Amino acid sequence: MKKLKKLFLPVVAVLSFVLLLCPCLGNAAPVSVSAEASETRGLVTRLTLTSGGGDGIVWAKVKNNFTLFPSVIIVYLELYSSYEYTEDYTEMTCVKRVMIADLNQGETLETSAPTNGEQKYWCARMNYKFDQRDWAEKFTPIFLRDAAGNLVEG
Repeated sequence: MKKLKKLFLPVVAVLSFVLLLCPCLGNAAPVSVSAEASETRGLVTRLTLTSGGGDGIVWAKVKNNFTLFPSVIIVYLELYSSYEYTEDYTEMTCVKRVMIADLNQGETLETSAPTNGEQKYWCARMNYKFDQRDWAEKFTPIFLRDAAGNLVEG
């Protein structure tokens, strides 16, 4: 019983002290939480951009092969074509554009466009944002494809 009395007095003292502090805690400055305060925790991601064609279409795909820790990966996928060869996609015509607000690990974003029976140069471009990092882009090489969408060997 003596041990219980000895423990009771310090516990009551600590609780009293905490209760005295409570009015002070109520006057503390408010804390605001923004969307940036809840940043995602992704460290690295591996996206693969591919393109191909056949049967009168040309296609492009972006696959999220791997992401370490939860992340938000915004991806825009575009297909460009041109009758003349150029090394600059801005001199080509954007024929298709799709977007996904969060490309999760294992998922694929795809798009395709018809060749309209014409031989053209084709390029795929992805523009992506990984969490709060800057926008980045990747391109496929510019390929000449026949009217069916098949690769024309050079």
